[in-house]
Amino acid sequence: MPESDLPSKRIKFSFRYYDVTSDRYCLSCWPRQEIRKTLGRLREIGEKTYSEMCADGEVLRFHEVDWQQTTETRGFPDHDAGTMPPFQFALLGVNHQKARVFGALSGDTFYIVWFDKDHRVYPRR
Repeated sequence: MPESDLPSKRIKFSFRYYDVTSDRYCLSCWPRQEIRKTLGRLREIGEKTYSEMCADGEVLRFHEVDWQQTTETRGFPDHDAGTMPPFQFALLGVNHQKARVFGALSGDTFYIVWFDKDHRVYPRR
């Protein structure tokens, strides 16, 4: 997809690179009610275009990840996911606004890698 088309495209989610090697960032370890809220938020966010995600950056905290400012300085465990730009966004209404989703962005597809319930990957300063 040409880069010029990206701003108007809706973000699609893929679990192709979802990290199942550890429970640390696994959605299935969260309380049931927070899993439900998370899936609802993903549904809402999936209705947004790339431009809308960027425009909502102050609210969604949608931005590229600088691994050196995180607790996971080596990046994603999957090599292929690591070749794409890493991004994160907030899951509003989940765990007092601390929950984040980390993944790789390629075209209009956001490859979910981690669900960070307690804002551990990108700790607040």
